[in-house]
Amino acid sequence: MTDTNLVVDRPEVTGFGAPVAAYSSVVGVRGGRILFIAGKGPVDENGKTISDDIESQVRQAMKNMKAALEVAGAGMEHVVKVNAYFTTKDAIPSWKQVRLENFPSDFPAATAVIVAGLAIDDWQVEIEAYAAVP
Repeated sequence: MTDTNLVVDRPEVTGFGAPVAAYSSVVGVRGGRILFIAGKGPVDENGKTISDDIESQVRQAMKNMKAALEVAGAGMEHVVKVNAYFTTKDAIPSWKQVRLENFPSDFPAATAVIVAGLAIDDWQVEIEAYAAVP
């Protein structure tokens, strides 16, 4: 991505195998601003946790992250790093699908972590991001 003075590089990294999914191993940013989007969970506009279905929770958390980016004047195309925290490995297939739908190319660096629990008991997912904007 190149916008005015903002340059985002995704160099090919060798020596430890290809990424195991649709993400970049390294993303570099020059110029512009960096936004830090705090963890977003699977809540509706009233702050209530949506269904206990893991795919629905992943989709809602991503939707909430997208809304936070938009408020800051950014979009999914500006995301350079995304971290997702799950309480079950069962979420990984949904995460891979939703991530690919939202980042079909110019993949951000990404990390998925299975944790014992999240701050809200009925959350099964929380997603945070870093974005680079001009």
